[in-house]
Amino acid sequence: MKNPTQHEVITIARMGVPLIICHIAIIGMGATDTIFSGLVSTQDLAGLAIGAAIWGALAVFVMGMCGATATIAAQYHGGGRYSRIGFQVHQTAWIGVAAIILVCLALVTSQLWLPAIQPPGPITDIAWRYLTILSLGSVGFLIFVVLVNACEAVGDMAMAMAAYGLLFILNALFDYLFVFGKLGLPAMGAKGCAWASVVAYWVAAIGVALVLQGKAQYRRYHLFTKAWRPHWPTIKKHIAISVPLAIGSGGEVFFFTSVALMVSPFGQVAVAGHQVVINYSSLVYMIPLGFSVAVCIRCAQLRGAKQFQAATFSAFTGVKVALAVAVTTIAITVLARTLIAKVYSPDPAVQQLASQLLLVCVVYQLFDAVQVSSWGGLRGFGDTKIPMFMQLTAYWLCGFPLGYALANYAELGVFGFWWGIVVGLMIAAVLLHTRLHWLAKRTCSN
Repeated sequence: MKNPTQHEVITIARMGVPLIICHIAIIGMGATDTIFSGLVSTQDLAGLAIGAAIWGALAVFVMGMCGATATIAAQYHGGGRYSRIGFQVHQTAWIGVAAIILVCLALVTSQLWLPAIQPPGPITDIAWRYLTILSLGSVGFLIFVVLVNACEAVGDMAMAMAAYGLLFILNALFDYLFVFGKLGLPAMGAKGCAWASVVAYWVAAIGVALVLQGKAQYRRYHLFTKAWRPHWPTIKKHIAISVPLAIGSGGEVFFFTSVALMVSPFGQVAVAGHQVVINYSSLVYMIPLGFSVAVCIRCAQLRGAKQFQAATFSAFTGVKVALAVAVTTIAITVLARTLIAKVYSPDPAVQQLASQLLLVCVVYQLFDAVQVSSWGGLRGFGDTKIPMFMQLTAYWLCGFPLGYALANYAELGVFGFWWGIVVGLMIAAVLLHTRLHWLAKRTCSN
């Protein structure tokens, strides 16, 4: 008979592995964009780095605003209140519509505001064209996110995994066609990556909608058979969770995004090398993030079933799993760093810089695993406001100022920013894990 820890690890793994594949597919889109752009030119890679960094922060903001589904709908599913799930998903969609309007405005006006934070030139031109094109796929992206969130909330990880797998395959296929100009299409370089994402978002969104509409499991949720208008008391409840979640997770992503912008004065090799390592580290991050989302959903479902001690036990088991995975990824990164750099770019200068930055990257992987898994447990308990302030403090009051000072005043260049990232993640790990301990003690004592 399995002991409680072994049972919980298996349960989290069954939920987490498909989610890891989902998240790796997301970063895989960025990886194919990065690799294909790097094969065109270092300039295309640098322009993509800036555009992709900004889109990444905006996309995470939208996903955060829709993130209440994982907590609220999962809680209803755990309590057997299936008739409420469709209503909750529709309320999330209304919030997402408001968020995507703001994102579209930012994307279509990027030609106006991007030169204010990025020196004008060919790299900036590539970045704003990339962002403007992506605005055409933003609504498709929203539909896809809302539907996949619903799948995750009800525990249908296989469907979520299939959806993200489809998105990745579509993006890679159209990347190849648009970037290099195959089948009679013009070669568009980094701009082709944006067109590939636009087509992939819309095709994947329509495909997922058609599949869910035909699945018997989803009929009891009334995702498509009813149309709910905005219900402001419910939306207010969602916003209380989703806004801190969006600000906290968006603040973390924009922390990394800002580094891409701040690195640009050090030259296109620095920008390209940073992009290689940020994409690889994001790929590795998807593993603890997948377990983090699994813990969030698992805790929410257990809370819905009134099993509060089991929810607490699950949260801390998730942290242990994330730490074990981090030890493995650290070893792989150290041993394979030269090969990793070569896969991303044929430029020897970019390869050399990236392989050196990867050694700094491994320092923060343990801290990253602790902070994201602790954050997943806190989300599962619906605790997002205080963690938001902790994340903003760690990244923006500690990590970013230190990184900027080390890069510009201690003359460490791009390495200074990466040491700022290390410190920011370390502080976030301490704060969020301490908060999880406090919340667990309060929950178990009640």
